[in-house]
Amino acid sequence: MKRALPDADTVKAAIDTILQEASASGRRRTVTAIEPHLGIPHATFHRHYADLLDTYFRPRIPTPTQDETRTDRPETDERKEENLRRLRKENTDLRRTLALYEEAIRQLTLENDAMRQGATVVALPARSRTSPQSQP
Repeated sequence: MKRALPDADTVKAAIDTILQEASASGRRRTVTAIEPHLGIPHATFHRHYADLLDTYFRPRIPTPTQDETRTDRPETDERKEENLRRLRKENTDLRRTLALYEEAIRQLTLENDAMRQGATVVALPARSRTSPQSQP
């Protein structure tokens, strides 16, 4: 059994409600906010109400002024650059840690091979266990 679709007036009222809520909260106005309000799937909404989007919804969305877009861009660029710096530093740290682990695995592999062949292995002192200041 198919559900009845809302009429054009109901969709216009939903569009008005979403536009008012978005302007009050400072959020972006989107079509995807209208669809759940009406309980209609995305494809069905576009199939049946595409004309309302072009004639009723989009003309009511204010275009951002150039001042608004200019003030947002440097802040966004700064955030992107800061995020990129952080990720590069994290990547460098991870590569260093990986190199340390590779060396530890190589040492353990050599010691294991020597012990299997019956040789006596003298382990190197661990740097993390004793520091030069704590030795007598």
